Amino acid sequence: MPNAGQWAALVAAVFWAAGVCAGIYVLFKLARLLSEAARLVADLRARSDQVFERAQAAVDRANEQLDKTGAVAAGMDELNTGMTELASQVSALAGLGRAVTAGPAGRAAAFVYGVRRAVALRRGSRPDAGRRIVRAGYAGELSGLQTARRETASAGLARRQEVAR
Repeated sequence: MPNAGQWAALVAAVFWAAGVCAGIYVLFKLARLLSEAARLVADLRARSDQVFERAQAAVDRANEQLDKTGAVAAGMDELNTGMTELASQVSALAGLGRAVTAGPAGRAAAFVYGVRRAVALRRGSRPDAGRRIVRAGYAGELSGLQTARRETASAGLARRQEVAR
């Protein structure tokens, strides 16, 4: 029959075996936990790579838009330069026009126009006799400007007839 030392060794061996079994169980659970964590990290890495690719694509599109905007801005600068040059040329031409009309040639042209108009009025013909009247609209209607010219011409003719009497 086993003595007390043997019983103690047997109880210790059983507890040691139960402890080893519990340790092995914990190690299997820990291994499964680590493999699951590794799978989650790999999945997260794949998702983060997709997110980074999308972010890079968005940055690339933004850079393309900025390049296009830069090209448009450069075109606008070129247009602004062209408009400045055009404005200076128009100012020069306007000065030339003022000089011509205020100078002797402008005065001579005004004098010739006045003489021609006076001669036409003296002869009794309409001053705009050489002009062609263009009809606008339907059924022979005159435009507003042509109607105003006719009314003005009729009023002028009536005044000339009264003065002649």
